[in-house]
Amino acid sequence: MNETTAAIISWIVRIGISFIIFIVAKMLSGIIYKTMLKLSEKNSKINLQYKKTMKTLLDIGLYTLAIFIIVSVLFKNLAPVLAGLGASSIIIGFAIKEPFENLICGILIMVNKLIIEGEAVEINGNSGSISEIKLNHVILKTWDGKLINIPSKSVWSSTVTHFWPENIRRNEISVGVAYDTDLNKAMKILEESVNSYEKLYSDDSHKPMILFTGYGSSSIDFIIRYWAERENYITSTTEIAKIIKTKFDENNIEIPFNQLDLHIKDGNIQ
Repeated sequence: MNETTAAIISWIVRIGISFIIFIVAKMLSGIIYKTMLKLSEKNSKINLQYKKTMKTLLDIGLYTLAIFIIVSVLFKNLAPVLAGLGASSIIIGFAIKEPFENLICGILIMVNKLIIEGEAVEINGNSGSISEIKLNHVILKTWDGKLINIPSKSVWSSTVTHFWPENIRRNEISVGVAYDTDLNKAMKILEESVNSYEKLYSDDSHKPMILFTGYGSSSIDFIIRYWAERENYITSTTEIAKIIKTKFDENNIEIPFNQLDLHIKDGNIQ
């Protein structure tokens, strides 16, 4: 067997081994990921907040390890390979600067738990729920169903609004009454209305409030502030508004609309 044939066979064997290494890495990633999911489901103490991201991290870690092993299998002498990488490292450095920054910021986001999957947030003026957190970008699903890819660097350096840091949030309703209304009576009815809402959240630190906001062009205006749990937050405004309207009708209290009074003076038009 001549040297050429031996070299070809050697390369075929090494490529075959490299392919097997890659397949094993892929299989291990899937097995480890499924095992972690099963453990998190069985053990309530284990909470995987980044399920989709965890799969990406496992893939990157095992594939990187596989690449190093494959390179060592393919190239017996790594000196020429390393020399070639050294010559092009400056160009590569500039090319991967932005992706590398996003990678680091993605890791920081996960380590610091800045956001978690499924959370309702606002980032850079875009609001929605976090669909997936990848290492280099975050996928935000808006309330109208759009998907926005936000670079991790942008997320890390932006102001992030968390809509639900707790399971309760304050909500508010604005209402106006006619100028000839007995304000004490109106405020009492408003207080009774909001307190009669069955799903109102109330304790010593979270009580509803009725506040005067100003004299409007056609009404005396109030704002009702109250607390509601997450599952009732959106529907609570409609339900309380219905209660207020019913009680106002029962007590002959008018909710005025904008109107303009014209006063015509007697006089000659020259």
